[in-house]
Amino acid sequence: MKKTGRITLGWWNTSLSPKTRENQATEEHKSYVASILFHLLNERWVDIMCLCEVTPEDIDNISDVLGEEFSIYNGAFREKKKKFDICVIYRIQVVKFVESSLVSRPHQTGKTIYAGQKVEFVINETTEALVLFIAHWSSRLYDYVDSPKKAQLGMLLQTAIHDCIDSKKNKVIVLGDFNEEPFNESITEHLGASRDIALVKKRPGLLYNPFWRHLMYAALHPNSNTTSIHGGTYYYKNDDSSRWKTFDQMMFSSEFIAGKSWHLNETETMVFSDSKLIGYINNAKSKFDHLPILSVIERVNNG
Repeated sequence: MKKTGRITLGWWNTSLSPKTRENQATEEHKSYVASILFHLLNERWVDIMCLCEVTPEDIDNISDVLGEEFSIYNGAFREKKKKFDICVIYRIQVVKFVESSLVSRPHQTGKTIYAGQKVEFVINETTEALVLFIAHWSSRLYDYVDSPKKAQLGMLLQTAIHDCIDSKKNKVIVLGDFNEEPFNESITEHLGASRDIALVKKRPGLLYNPFWRHLMYAALHPNSNTTSIHGGTYYYKNDDSSRWKTFDQMMFSSEFIAGKSWHLNETETMVFSDSKLIGYINNAKSKFDHLPILSVIERVNNG
């Protein structure tokens, strides 16, 4: 039975349909994605599961295996020349979908820049708004670390978040595959995500980023057999200095740190993995390269 007073959120870059290989995933890949989602939704009780690198065809396939207790927001569509590749699976007992919009603005080149999608829900238990900003920023193969474009994306997203908070919708979670790490300036300076939880409590304009804690292997030397564990959320086999990166992150508005209705339970913020998924990621023939991440928010007991 689903517990009240608790909402579990997840994010995963599924690698089903990367930009250059849409709808080309093997049956083995599709089957394993389905098995991971089943586990997360039905055994880990994830209530809101955000995915990327999915197409409308992938979303249809995922929808076919979801139970009646779930619905899905399809955020995989084309806007002008831009293709979006996300979806959100959500438990209808827990939240109700309200609306979605793009976080975008015209660029001086005449093009439009897109920082992500804003997806708004209502928490059924309390009728409060819960706003997700979901991002899948471009790969470093196309857009280098801390590039001017990523600085613009961070600032654009920050402006949208502040507009949301100013309209009294202050329960905001920013999540996605940023292709940037928690310490990169596009995340810290331009998006405004901090590792300093005490400062976030005092300054509502900042976000708290708990994924600073997930930059390294959890096992400490000499207990450092790395064959079945991870040192981040994304594995890039061609890096000569550090192959694990923490590109997948969730960041929380100050309301979840200092708020009086819901708070982040950081003990349950984690990078999910099992030996089979790590095996796929370490296999050069496999297309998997990201691990899911999870976080939990809980209702504050004011009694």
